[in-house]
Amino acid sequence: MTSFVNANHPTIHPGVERAEVLFDIVNGKRAGARHVVAFLLVAALSSALVVAEALVTNWDEGSLLAAWAVLCAALFAGTALYADVLAAGAKRVGKVFVAGAQRRANARADALFLASAERDPRIMQELRAAIERSKAESEVTEVAAAATPNLLTRMAGLHETPSLYVALARVQSGHFH
Repeated sequence: MTSFVNANHPTIHPGVERAEVLFDIVNGKRAGARHVVAFLLVAALSSALVVAEALVTNWDEGSLLAAWAVLCAALFAGTALYADVLAAGAKRVGKVFVAGAQRRANARADALFLASAERDPRIMQELRAAIERSKAESEVTEVAAAATPNLLTRMAGLHETPSLYVALARVQSGHFH
């Protein structure tokens, strides 16, 4: 009787796969390589700090002051070398904060609008009318999209859903479109 053994062993080492991915990132993307180099710089600086702490424990004050001066110079040099990467990261963080502030401001404006709509039946009536118009426009857009797919893509940029505050401002000013 013959028996078969199916040994499911990988043909390539996982470390080699990770190294290939890293080499593809470094060779394929310049920005990716810059971030990898920045990460390696941070790793080297942190390991240097660990070694420096081990060495500094027995130094006198003069040598310690000189070591701090060298460390600060290295820190400023690293910051100067990667100022563009740091500035781009700071801009991305700033954009995230601005977008969050806009979302919170829109939410507050919508809450104020709904509170005023609950107190004033005219505003609620205008809001319901605007919702009905929006539903009618979306039905027309769906019919037109079925007929002409390109029309939907052109109209998508023109008819963004406004916040409740913007919708009220349009209703009150007479601009319904």
